[in-house]
Amino acid sequence: MLLVIDSNVYIFGFGLVKVPACKKIILEIVDKHKLHTLRISRRIVEEVRSHLSPEDFATFIKVINTLTTIDEDIVVPFETAAKYEARGLKPADAFIAAYPEWVGADALISENRHFLNHHSDLPFKVLTAKKCLKLI
Repeated sequence: MLLVIDSNVYIFGFGLVKVPACKKIILEIVDKHKLHTLRISRRIVEEVRSHLSPEDFATFIKVINTLTTIDEDIVVPFETAAKYEARGLKPADAFIAAYPEWVGADALISENRHFLNHHSDLPFKVLTAKKCLKLI
């Protein structure tokens, strides 16, 4: 399964305030890295950086570097993000929707209620960490 994990899941998995399902989904992907492919954009990395302590961010980067490489935001076609902005998403959310579409992700793992409740017509599934744990 090709997965994109939204910044909020990483923050709740690595940060001071932990959400058990967020921490567990990251550990599951590490444990099953041969079964699942993870993709991450520079924007997600920078968002995570702004919410973690330097020590927690260093741990996050070590995990990411063992699983994948970081895609630069510039590689995501502008038109893809613009399509989501035209559908009413804020620019940051439009990019987060465009990125999994561009990489061909099966799912975006997010705790963002805006994605979870309002965009069922995306070309990928949007799952909470808890729901994703049941699938993998």
